[in-house]
Order: sequence, then structure tokens, then C-alpha cells
Amino acid sequence: MKDVFDTAGIPTEHGSALFKGRVPARDSDVVRALQDAGAIVVGKTVTAELAFLHPGPTRNPYDLARTPGGSSMGSAAAVAAGVVPGAIGTQTNGSTIRPGAFSGAVGFKPTGGRLSTAGGLEFSKTLDQVGTFAGDVASAARLTAAASGDALDDWWSGKAERAPRLAAVRTSDWDAADEPMQARFQRDVDELASEGGPIEWPALPAGLEEAPELIRVVMAYESARSLGPLAAARPDDVSQQAREFFAWGGTIPEDDYQRTLRERLRLIATFNEWAEQFDAILTIPATGEAPTPETTGDPRFCSRWTFVGAPALVIPTGLGPSGLPLGLQLVGARGSDRRLLAAAAWAESLLPAPPAPVVVAR
Repeated sequence: MKDVFDTAGIPTEHGSALFKGRVPARDSDVVRALQDAGAIVVGKTVTAELAFLHPGPTRNPYDLARTPGGSSMGSAAAVAAGVVPGAIGTQTNGSTIRPGAFSGAVGFKPTGGRLSTAGGLEFSKTLDQVGTFAGDVASAARLTAAASGDALDDWWSGKAERAPRLAAVRTSDWDAADEPMQARFQRDVDELASEGGPIEWPALPAGLEEAPELIRVVMAYESARSLGPLAAARPDDVSQQAREFFAWGGTIPEDDYQRTLRERLRLIATFNEWAEQFDAILTIPATGEAPTPETTGDPRFCSRWTFVGAPALVIPTGLGPSGLPLGLQLVGARGSDRRLLAAAAWAESLLPAPPAPVVVAR
């Protein structure tokens, strides 16, 4: 369990000195659901500070000189390294998809609101979502079903028996990805097209390109109110990165925040109408291979989909030039989780999975 979910009698410190020594009395909803399904919670995984951007100590199992990404860094690394078969994370912007891509794990962020966040750290009440990590798509589906308290059939129908209808998009951030990531994405698209037929390249719905800026407004405004007062009272226990973000959020006018929420609702409707025609939309999950551990990486390739609460999943699809994993992100319309998982399993069966990590210290 990512250490932002309450575990009764076990420390839950949110990766922050602000919560050092905190031991909750009750389990979070997702912990209870997993245990009711027969899961054994074996431990807590490192989170970036307050599930934001300041890195924790966890390193990438493919190279200890690199980050596993954040903020669900410990969960992604634990699965990729084979320590546990599955782990729970969160995503407010890119905190499941990005570490999954960097670490070579399958990371799944379901439709916003399908899994309860009660008993978890509140960073952004509008955007916080539960994510799951596993070694393959089928296992991610089973873990997600257990974490939701739903029947497996509500999530998983098995691999698509026919070629799914796929779209591919580059977004206006395409040039922020490095050449190996761009080339890997094109190879993945070409391989899937060769097996399943033509893949469409539609234009994004109007306004969705602005989502990376809009999501920051919501995150900053809400986190300034959920965590900002505690951080302001104990500034020495908070990173400069978080202090500055909360401070900016405190200056955002209520009218701007409400306008952004209204635009989000408009984009959700527009996106869903556009995305419903596809089983999955293929896109880049991250800028490239995992960077050095001073940063957890750039979430921009996740922001659009998280902002509208779309289900998204990353599968590993080979290694980059430095021997670290690259991946492919698949996105679906809200509520299409079952269809997206089936399409992802179909794609997973055709694309090259990276070899298991051989940890190398540099």
C-alpha cells in the first residue's frame, strides 16, 4: 500500500515530516476492500512527499542511479522488482502512469471516482484517484476489482477476441518527448496496426490541449486548502517545492477556480463523446526513460486524461537506449474500464515486454 492510505495500527506518514509518527486507528476503504477479498497487506511503500513532486528515497530497479517516478514510486518499484505481485498507488496528475512507465510495471488508473479514496491523504479532492500496479494487465484488473469491492466481471472480460478499435494521438506536447520515446511509440502503433488493421489519428476535442495548465490550477487551489495551513504552520518540515505550490494555490481567486471546474465538466462531456467510439486511445506515457532521482519526472503526458477522469493504463513495451523501460499509454472514455483493459491485454500480447530488471548500481 502506498503510504498515503490509512492502515490501522501501522504508521501512515504520507512521505512527510508533517505526519511523522502518525498511526491511524482505522483502515482506509481500499485496504478494507482488499482484505475482504482475501488480500494480505504486507507493507507500506514510499511515496513522494505528500504524494506530490519532491522525491522519496526509492530508486529504479533497472538502475539505482535513476528514479522510479512519482509519486507512487515505491509501489511501482516493488512490483517491477518482483517484491510483491501487486501494489496500490494514487494518481492526481501522473502518479500511477509515469512510475509504471519508468519502472516497467503495468500501472492502471481507473475512471475517476470508481474506487474510494476515503481514508487516504487528500491532496486534491477533485482529482485524487486510486491506482493499481501489477505485472500484467489481467493481474491489474483482478487487483483493481478487489480494491473496488466489485465482482471481477465488472472489470475484466479477458483479452479482446477481436482487434479493438484504436486511435493514436500525439498532443501538442509531442516535442517534449525524446527521440527514443517518440520512435518507440511509432513502432508500437505500427505493430498494433499490422495485427489489427488501420489505427485512426483523430484531432483532440476542442479545449483538451489546455488541460495541463487547468489541472495545475485545481491541484494548487485545493491542496493549498487541504495541506497548505499545516505546511504554513511548520514550514521547516515541508520542501520548498511544496511550500511554493501551496503558496501559489492560496493566491488563486475563487472565481478562477470555479471557472476551471466548469471547464472541466464541459471537457468531460466533450471528451467522452469523442472517446466512446474507440476501445482505446494510444498515446505517450512519459517524456522518455526515467531521469535521475533529483526529480520524479514530468507528468504532462498524463494531465489531459487525468483532468477529465478518464481511465488510463500503461504497459511496458521494451527498453530505451540506457536500458530502462519505455511504455505505451492506453486511455478510454469514462466508464469504459472493462473495454480498455481488454484492449490493453490485446496490445500487451503483441508488443515486446522488457526483460526483468537486473539491478545495477552506478
